[in-house]
Amino acid sequence: MEKKIKLIITDLDRTLLRTDKSISNYSLDVIRRCKEQGIYIAIATARSERAAANYIKLINPDIVISNGGALAKCKNEVIYKCMLSAQVSDSLIKDCVMSSNIGEITVETESGYYSNSEEINKFGEDYTHAKYNDYSKSLKCMTYKITVEVFESKAAEELASKYPQCSFLTYVGEDWCRFAHRDATKINAINEIVKYLNINLEEVAAFGDDINDLGMIKHCGQGIAVSNAIKEILECASHITGSNDEDGVAAYIRENFL
Repeated sequence: MEKKIKLIITDLDRTLLRTDKSISNYSLDVIRRCKEQGIYIAIATARSERAAANYIKLINPDIVISNGGALAKCKNEVIYKCMLSAQVSDSLIKDCVMSSNIGEITVETESGYYSNSEEINKFGEDYTHAKYNDYSKSLKCMTYKITVEVFESKAAEELASKYPQCSFLTYVGEDWCRFAHRDATKINAINEIVKYLNINLEEVAAFGDDINDLGMIKHCGQGIAVSNAIKEILECASHITGSNDEDGVAAYIRENFL
């Protein structure tokens, strides 16, 4: 018998968010009803807090897991933080700059978001605080993640082998990969969150679609995949709901938890 769910965690892009990046009023209403019934709501996203700010304002979650699990906060209280050291970050950035098979390099730090692209505005309003940096000088600060545009996958794989202290994630269908601390995962953040809330992992339901959701889908009490999820997520999920464009997250919550 499944335990009563006390915490619902959902990924944003391609999970709670529709393909056009919107959240339906139906989904927002279901989330509001969960909170009224005492169920904690968390979002777990690869986005930074800055890039997710508009959605955080709309959803008003109890907990935000950002940067793919590198940071977890309950309101303004930090529950979990896992960053790359300044030394590793600067060395990795230098190697990326020197590679002819790597183009754009973006870096997320506590103080800001940096890119070596001169077209920073292309990122849209989610990245209004982005700063141009050609990385000719070391940043000399810890980083949440370093995301690079790769022209050949071999180049990124060589970097990954050189930095075993980093996790290496390739985004599905995109020529981008992300480097972060190997312990900066959503499930590691969730393990600290359940301690903080004094609940069990079996009392957590997690929704996701992509490879960085795998840990929470496998290890939470209920791991629910949206139907548009990648094969690995669909195969390990305990349940499958409708797609992100069908408000699959909200539909499952309403049917099973409300």
